[in-house]
Amino acid sequence: MSESNKKERKEFMLRFCKSSSVMLLKDGLSEILEKKLLCLFFDAKGKPIESIKKHRRYILNSMKRARKRSLKEVRAIECGCGKPCLYMPIIQGDNVYGYMLIVHLKRLPEKREVSFIRSFIDLALKEFQKGQELTTLYDTIRPRAIALSTIHTIHRLLTSTLDMDELIERIARLTLQVMRARHCTIMLLNDLKTRLIPKAVIDLKANSGGLHKNRKDIKLNNGAFGKVARTGKTMLSRNSIYVPLVEEDIIGVICAKHKSNNASFNKFDLEILLTLAEQAVIAIKNAQMYEEQKKMTYGSIKSLGALLDAKSPHMYTHSEEFVKITLAIAEEMKLPKEETRNLRYAALLPDTGKFSIPDEILKKRGGLSKEEFNVVKMQHLESLKVLEPLQFLKPVVPIIMYHHERYDGTGYPDGLKGRQIPIGARIMAVADAFEAMVSSRPYKDKEISIQQALKEIEKNSGTQFDPDAVNAFVSVTKKPDFKQMFEI
Repeated sequence: MSESNKKERKEFMLRFCKSSSVMLLKDGLSEILEKKLLCLFFDAKGKPIESIKKHRRYILNSMKRARKRSLKEVRAIECGCGKPCLYMPIIQGDNVYGYMLIVHLKRLPEKREVSFIRSFIDLALKEFQKGQELTTLYDTIRPRAIALSTIHTIHRLLTSTLDMDELIERIARLTLQVMRARHCTIMLLNDLKTRLIPKAVIDLKANSGGLHKNRKDIKLNNGAFGKVARTGKTMLSRNSIYVPLVEEDIIGVICAKHKSNNASFNKFDLEILLTLAEQAVIAIKNAQMYEEQKKMTYGSIKSLGALLDAKSPHMYTHSEEFVKITLAIAEEMKLPKEETRNLRYAALLPDTGKFSIPDEILKKRGGLSKEEFNVVKMQHLESLKVLEPLQFLKPVVPIIMYHHERYDGTGYPDGLKGRQIPIGARIMAVADAFEAMVSSRPYKDKEISIQQALKEIEKNSGTQFDPDAVNAFVSVTKKPDFKQMFEI
């Protein structure tokens, strides 16, 4: 018999001798035969399952003699202490799980009593084994149920976010939850497929539930991560599981370590992580496609802006600093990612309709007449004509249209007031005004200093500008990046 089988049978006897059926039998025998009798259990080698406090030597010798005479038959024998005892194997088919020894009997049981005890033991054994089978079945089904649930959860992840960083962190946290692990690392291959880049490292064991990215890149010839990425094969050990993330090719590796209850990982855990990895790959590829689409969209918008500028090369064009300032204010105000993205696009196309303004107005120095200013104000309509047919720029149009509105409601084109003005337009108004003051433009003699421009913007907070946007801008101007941008 293999060591694993011996261990399994010993575990079986340990649980069986403490089962409710056996406890009931012990009580029943005490009533039928002798108040002080002992109902003892032994493993397949004849070693006691429970400690024997009295007459240990006599009892063990009795068990040894009984096993020598017969391993599989019920025997009534005399114990070393002079009293009769009953030896009964715990058997199913050819498998001997252990033995039961009833000692300190007042008398030997009659044949019918032996038959009753034998039948009771057999029945108790069958009931116990049914329970064991149900437990085994549960242990088999549970991972598959978790796997199915995981598919559903990952599907929700697919539809809830396309932001790569957020998605990877969610997958890592889901892995910890489903695997009941205390550590998860997700690494993705770089574009050249030469190194693994850590995208999420969460270690609950280190008394921190946060996301860490301080792990270094890994070459493909190093460690377990590299081996799994090279071979595409899983790795399972007591404390860790490594699974490749595979689409058509390997795109990365996910690892779970240290079960929370200090148990060992097994093949069912591996099956669950494989299922999770399959769904995670779909989510990651969708997010990567979305990132590529965003890059293409951004490139298209930049090209559109350059095309419009090329159409009127003599006109002033906004700088890269304008975009950076606009986004810095948005970040300071903690604008949601989607709104920040739309604002970024708007900052690339702030004056889309300017090509429709006559050159004499654009080049004119000093103030504009009422009629000329009305022509400028009509610019937003031209912006609409250019941008509205482009579906992906639909959320951008209101930002461009209304960034000339004033917070007090005296701006144009529609005289919107306060929070009626889209938040993106309120932010862009501050950035636009600042850049207009510090940069050279055809309609003014010279630019003013950054400090003068800042004072002017603060002066008009609450009238021309949103106070929240102004406060955010003031905070931005104190940061090293801003000072470096304008060489302050």
